[in-house]
This record gives sequence, C-alpha cells and structure tokens, in this order.
Amino acid sequence: MRMISTTPNRLAALVLAVSSLGFSSAEPQKSFGPTLESARENGLQIFNSIHNAMREFGSALHHNGMSLYPGVIPKGVLLYHGTSTKEIPTSFEWLAFEIEHAEGFARGGPPGPKRNHRKPPPGPPPMGMEMQDGHPPPNKRLPRLRGGGYLHIYQSVRPLNVLYIDGMAAGKTDMGTVDTQDILLAGNKTRTAWDEWIRAEELCTLAQQWKIDGFIRMEPGFEIIYCDFTDGLRLVSANKRPPMDESGSENDLISGFEWVRAASQRYNGIGSSRVVLDYSSMVSAFFYPINLTNPDPKRPELPRLLGASSEEMDVVREHVAESVARSISHLQAPIDWQGVSDMIVTRYIKQLPFIAQTDSIEIIKAEMNSLLNVYIDYSETDDGLAGARQRCVEFFLQPVQPQTSEDKLIYAAFENTTATICAALFKVREIVIEDPDVDESAAMGATKQIIGELMESLSWSNWKECGACKADEVCFIAMWPMGNVEDHYNPSCLNFTALARGRNTYWRFSGGPPHGPPPPSTFCADGQPCEEHEDFGSEEL
Repeated sequence: MRMISTTPNRLAALVLAVSSLGFSSAEPQKSFGPTLESARENGLQIFNSIHNAMREFGSALHHNGMSLYPGVIPKGVLLYHGTSTKEIPTSFEWLAFEIEHAEGFARGGPPGPKRNHRKPPPGPPPMGMEMQDGHPPPNKRLPRLRGGGYLHIYQSVRPLNVLYIDGMAAGKTDMGTVDTQDILLAGNKTRTAWDEWIRAEELCTLAQQWKIDGFIRMEPGFEIIYCDFTDGLRLVSANKRPPMDESGSENDLISGFEWVRAASQRYNGIGSSRVVLDYSSMVSAFFYPINLTNPDPKRPELPRLLGASSEEMDVVREHVAESVARSISHLQAPIDWQGVSDMIVTRYIKQLPFIAQTDSIEIIKAEMNSLLNVYIDYSETDDGLAGARQRCVEFFLQPVQPQTSEDKLIYAAFENTTATICAALFKVREIVIEDPDVDESAAMGATKQIIGELMESLSWSNWKECGACKADEVCFIAMWPMGNVEDHYNPSCLNFTALARGRNTYWRFSGGPPHGPPPPSTFCADGQPCEEHEDFGSEEL
C-alpha cells in the first residue's frame, strides 16, 4: 500500500512485536474494497478523524479530511442564515451553527447563488472574504453593500439527515481541503477551489438521490449546505440589520473577533447535542488501499486523493451511499467511537509530555508504574509480560461490540493505535524498571526518544491547545481563510488587534500558488475598519 505514514519505523516494529491484533490478516481481495489491513495501517489517522469529528480545533489542525459521517441534527435545533433579503431561500443555501458566523453575512452580506448561476450581488462578510493572490476570483470583484441585510433564524421541525465531511471542508484551498467533495463525491479532479456554487449544487443533487437534507462542513465555525429550505425548517425570524454607518451597527473589528471567538468555543465540540454522528456508518478513504500520497513534498503529512483512480472513487462513493441509506433506516444506536477515543486520549494526554519533559529517572519509573500496573498481575509468571501488553492494547476496547462492517474497520484502527501506545510504554518500562544495571543517562535518552516519537506519531491536537487566554484573546489556530504559518504549527493566545492586522500566510504555504486570501480588507493597516474597499464573499450563511 502506498499510503503516507507518519509512524516512525521503530514504533511500527514495536507494535508488530508486541501486539497480536484481534483480527486475522485481511483476506486476499477479489476486488477493490475496504480492508482491515488498510484500517490498521492508517489506524492513527482514523483515530484522529473520529476524535476530531465536529471539533473545530483538531479539524483545523488535520484540515485535509478523508472521512464522511452520516448524522442527524435533532428536532428543535436553531440555525442561522445571513442574507440581503427577508425572503426564505427557494433552493440550496448555507446555514451556520453560530450567530456570529451568520451575522457577518447579514451585515450587508451577499445573497447566495441564483439557480441560473448569475453573479451574486455585492457585499461580503467582514472576515470571510475569499480572495486569491490578493484579488477576488475572476469576474467576481464586487463592491460591498453598505446597507444592512437580514439575519434569519431557523429551527429544525424534524430530525435533519446530513452527511458530515470532516477536516476543514469549507476551506476553499488547493491544499486538499475539498478533495473528498470534488474528487470522491463529484469525481472531478479539475475543479478549482473557487467553484463553490457548482460544488454545492452537485452535492445537493447527491443529497436528493440519498434522501438527506444537506452537508456539514467547517471553516471558522461549522456550516450546512442545506438543500431545500422549504423542507424541515421553520423560520423563527428574519430581522433587518442596521446599515454600516448607523449607531446600531456592530464594529467590524470586534464583530470579526467575536466570529473567531465563536468558532473557538466549538474547539472541543459543537455543543448541546446539536449534531449526532453515526460513527458506525463512517466511511473513510483510510479504510481502502488507496494512494493518499501528497504530491507536494513539503507537506507529506497531508493526505490527498489526487493519486486515486476514478474506479476507486466510484467504489468509495457507493460505500458512502450505502452507509447513508443504512444510517437513516436503522434504529439501533451506533457505537460512540468518539467517546472511546476520548477515554484513550485522556488516559495518556498529560502523562506522555510529562514523561518526555522530566529529567528524573525516578519520576519516569513512577509514571510507568502508574500507567501500566493496571494491566499487570504480579502474581503471574508472565514471560515478557505478554499478557499484560495485550491487556493494555484491549483495555479501552472491552466495552465495544462491533456491529457493522465499519465498526470492525474502526476497531482495527483503534486497536492499532492502542498497540502503538502500549508498545512504546512497555519498551520504556523494560529499559527503566526491568534492567537493574541500566545506565540512567542512557535510559533517559532512550525514554525521551521513544516517547517523543510516540507523540509525533499520535499527533493529537490536544497537545497544541493554548490553555486559558485573557478576556480580549482567543486561542487561535489557522482556520481558513485566516492564519499564519505559526498559527497552524503553534497556536497561541491572540487579541483582537493582532487578528485584525491580517494573518494569512499559512494558506499560501505549500510551494505552489497562493492558497488563501490576503489580510481581511475590512481592516486597514491601523486595525480600524476601512471606509472604501472591494472584496468578495463566497456564499451566504
């Protein structure tokens, strides 16, 4: 298999040596399809996809999503839509989960695409401009309206069936953020990132075939491409926004900052059970023996679908269709795989960096006993602690009873993840505890190397969180179209003036043409709202 892997060879060897996985090797495939072997090989990526699903921070870090999840928005959930008209949309449009997200489009924002694909009328949201190399996409450079639009509030009147596309799927970049939409779902490798209207229309054609209501994607905030506003939604209100120069209007600097803050409040989940994902019907490119290598040598950690064949994508697309149909029709509750991932992450998330950072061999010994004694029966004669190692691998998977074929693939991926962790920990234990003549300096060096490689392989987004920020700050990670290179690799607490100065270098960083927009043109060099400018908004929310 040609899938990229971030797992160091040493850790991979440890896993093979320590773990006898609960599934036998995959049967030889008569035809292309998902395999346990692929799920194991890509286990760490599958684990992260599930752990980050509907969580803004981890999805921003691992922004090239390769997985799709059927889901339901329960009856009664409030959703928001910014537009220039009071009328209910007659066809597909965009909905936001956060008020601030939609308000930006309501304050003089553009209405969405007409069905005859005419240019959208002018006016963008304050921090959602979608430009390329400092300019809007061709033929779409339009002045912003100064008159206020409307904020629509809708409520779901029944459970809404949706398909969640993971990663930062609403990021219009050529870095791979739209691969699953364009290459997998639409079978199109030539579409540009800016073909958003056609993309949404084709997705809604699939939605009609699959009998779902829309697609959830993420940018700064989660959104829905909702395919028919006359079905499943009740209009609660459609209130006029004030013109930009009236006293009731919001300050662009603060409103843009509050949009980012609203997104940051969803770093660890969408909240209030507003979306329920069916993990047991998840479909992932990581399940398949597909070439996911990124042709950009500077970003080997980002998977791409450019090397997949159209025949392979046809098979995966059909798998998605079958999973969506099964998810809608089945009544049995799916396994909460994200809950399982949370149990695993919380077990190790603090201890691993503690072990990697300490200079005390006694602390390392104590931490090894704290983490591993639960798996060890000291009354046993257990040569090499093989039984304890296997108990470590299976411990958090014991409550899980796989039901669907996807459950079995996810189980294999999770088992590979816990095997990777347990192999590294028992290796450290062997060095620092079982060897009575160990040289402490050498043991310390070996421990730091093993744990450091383990943490790099796991690539858990939790390790990049900022901690508590001040009231005028947010923990900022690059979220298209905003963010510098350092914001992706080292998120930090930033205040509203730092964000207003324009942060965009990350989405231009890959060795190719620019990916993202220039600094938001609502803010001038002094950090104050500009009076005259031209920009473009992608869609209405």
